[in-house]
Amino acid sequence: MAKQINCECGYVARGEREDEVIARIRDHMRSDHPELLEQVSDEDLRGWIEET
Repeated sequence: MAKQINCECGYVARGEREDEVIARIRDHMRSDHPELLEQVSDEDLRGWIEET
């Protein structure tokens, strides 16, 4: 089952595994929301993952 995180800006990070989704949302955060990189932990991100 695929997994995803929906960013408030509309970006959707998708992947087959949690680590793929986290890497993609981190890349997105790095380019679009750098102020959040230090504030949001991987554990926080795991809690935001939805199965699709």
